[in-house]
Amino acid sequence: MLQQTKIANAITVETRDLRLDYGELTAVSNVNLQITAGEIYGLVGPNGAGKSSLLKMLANLNRPTYGEIFINGIDLAEDPWSIHRDVGYMPDLSPVAPELKVWEFLEFFAAAYDIPAHERKARVEECLEQVKMAEHREAYGKGLSRGMMQRVVLAKTLIPRPKILLLDEPASGMDPIARINLKNILVDLSHQGVTTIVSSHILTELGDMCTSLGIMHKGELVKTGNKASLLVEHPVHTRSLTALLEDFTIDGGRVITVLEANEHVSEIVHEGGAFVISFSGDEIAEAELLRELIEAGVKVTSFSRETASMEDVLVKLVAPEQQAESAAEGEDHD
Repeated sequence: MLQQTKIANAITVETRDLRLDYGELTAVSNVNLQITAGEIYGLVGPNGAGKSSLLKMLANLNRPTYGEIFINGIDLAEDPWSIHRDVGYMPDLSPVAPELKVWEFLEFFAAAYDIPAHERKARVEECLEQVKMAEHREAYGKGLSRGMMQRVVLAKTLIPRPKILLLDEPASGMDPIARINLKNILVDLSHQGVTTIVSSHILTELGDMCTSLGIMHKGELVKTGNKASLLVEHPVHTRSLTALLEDFTIDGGRVITVLEANEHVSEIVHEGGAFVISFSGDEIAEAELLRELIEAGVKVTSFSRETASMEDVLVKLVAPEQQAESAAEGEDHD
């Protein structure tokens, strides 16, 4: 049991002060990661944040300008080729050969991974079943939708049974059912001890499937932790107030008057019979606001907190800097 605990907690991916420059452009800057076996680690951030560049360095496709990478304790600078069978890398928008059938495409890569000929068919079928593409095994690559192509490429990535998966936007183009299947695949692999690092713009789904999240911006890992800790550290104070308004001209005016007078309300958005407000107060202040509305004659039917999402956290961390840059650019043009 102690040995199992030790393995489960082993660090499989580690970076130290990792940096990547493309000429004068710094794509990744001073990234320090420690990811343990079985984790599903989500990389989120806007376009150009450095997510793809980081994954390519971990896959040994780009050499870092500075810093160190350790995969299963192996320093890639000293032994870059020994980890290739242990790491499965799925790039964004990876094509499937148009003139090959799905099973032919996968058997080609099974041969490239040195899987014995008598085992290839079974291994290909196993991977097709995992990604729910078995019924399309005879389809040609040129006839696949983008989402189907993504699933075939994922099947190809799973063929050598890698211990570490690096997935760059794997859900891109997938329909909702396929995304649910992707989540289930990654969770099942996690239970088998496979470590996954996955990037995506679909932040809600990453938050649901990942054990840890990292937010990247301008090449830097600005925040990392599990979903709960990030939401607690960066709360988004939003309340949804639904009021029964017999006459909006009268009752709506009362609501807005009370809300505008409250020191904790910074933004008011009216949507039908509901008012969505940005509220910085605690539960006591919330109760006081509700009392003021009732005393003003407003029939309040519900007053609830909106659950913050990872999109809210990302916007809170990234948007202020972008807004400041836009303002500075505006001043330069003035």
